[in-house]
Amino acid sequence: MHTLKSLKYLVFSAPVALIALFSSNSAHAQMEYMAEIMQPEYMTRDLVLFAEGLNLDDMQEVIVEGFFDDYEDDFQAGWSATQERLNAVAMELRDKPDATERDTLEPVLTALGDWVVDKRQLDDGLLENIKVILLPDQKTLWPAFSQRLYREKNIRRGRLSGESVDLFQITRDADLQSAAETAIAPQLEEYAIALDIAIRNRDSILRGNPKKLFDNILSGDNEKSPNLVENAIKARVEVRDINDRYIELISENLSAVDGEDFRLRALKRGYTRVYRRTPAERILRQAADNELFSEGTRAQIAQLETAYLLELADLNYVLLQQTRSYEPALHKNRELAGQVRKNGGTPEKLDDPTRDMYKEREALGKRYIEMLQALLTPEEFLELDGARRWIPRAEQNNIAPAIAPTGKTGGLATTSPNHKGQDNSDKGSKGKEPGGKTSPRTSGVKDADKSGTGIGSPDQ
Repeated sequence: MHTLKSLKYLVFSAPVALIALFSSNSAHAQMEYMAEIMQPEYMTRDLVLFAEGLNLDDMQEVIVEGFFDDYEDDFQAGWSATQERLNAVAMELRDKPDATERDTLEPVLTALGDWVVDKRQLDDGLLENIKVILLPDQKTLWPAFSQRLYREKNIRRGRLSGESVDLFQITRDADLQSAAETAIAPQLEEYAIALDIAIRNRDSILRGNPKKLFDNILSGDNEKSPNLVENAIKARVEVRDINDRYIELISENLSAVDGEDFRLRALKRGYTRVYRRTPAERILRQAADNELFSEGTRAQIAQLETAYLLELADLNYVLLQQTRSYEPALHKNRELAGQVRKNGGTPEKLDDPTRDMYKEREALGKRYIEMLQALLTPEEFLELDGARRWIPRAEQNNIAPAIAPTGKTGGLATTSPNHKGQDNSDKGSKGKEPGGKTSPRTSGVKDADKSGTGIGSPDQ
């Protein structure tokens, strides 16, 4: 807890006081919500969302815009009044050099607690005003719109990989044909309902009861209980698992091409570290697209790329499962670390199972890049973007760039008069087989969990 001197200083600037005061305890997730009380929940820019989601006509848009203006004015007035209360507390403390920490905290938290109640009433009031002007057919849109509104404003609160994915956004980005959108409409409707319930449950746990939180701060009991931490992690896992489960359900109801595209888009968005393009992916694709290479060489490079992607899919699948199992345990450990130290203990150091797998993936990429080097001359390989990192600097100086003959295109070429790949289509890659082990799996996460609770289980 802050010293009294610090508290007196912080109260003079309400926003700084709020953030700094709450950052002194371990309830970081709850503080994330509390810090947001300084900002309105809805802004005029949200008008577009309401207009589109509820099919508002021009007159209704004008009315709703007025509601937004009134809401923002009321918010600013309420928050300004709260700041004035906090400043008044600061002025009183100036004349009380013997004031205790409780004397300082209690009026601050009381003022903030009152504002939390007032702000939530303002938020609810805006939505109720908008509902009043809706026509009967527009009112039927409200349940789905309410889900969308809450999802788009709160999905970002995820901390686990896969927790913040919005599959509606993935669907829009995929630019599917109308027939494909129709095919997955039932799954998206189910997803919207399930995700809405899970997100609201998660947020309810994380937000907690502000009054109880403030009371705990006043009493000095500002540490999270293990049960609260456990429940919060479970709630996050549930959100993540719903996303992962519906990635598969939606993909299965699309064509093979569209389904795989959707799956990859979603996994890359949710599990960025696992599914980001590797250096080997980039350089193999670049080489395969290089039209200056002979047809035979390009065919071998394509074969090399295919073999690499199959092996990579295997490793990424393992990394996905390890990430899903490890991250909840890691977050729980971090949440409780401060309390463990406070009680004189030493937080458990968790072994990261993904570390070795990432090293194995790096080694896999290096192996395939070496096979690519074997197919090309040093000059050809060096012309590829990113190739220099794979060649020692001393060796680079001895490799002269291949200059293309003067012609229509000009510039540098990746071929040389003694191009190694001219006859490679018949004799392979210097005795090296480009393939390795193959797998029937793609990059997806299908069938990882037979329990029906999602793709894999949180304790895998």
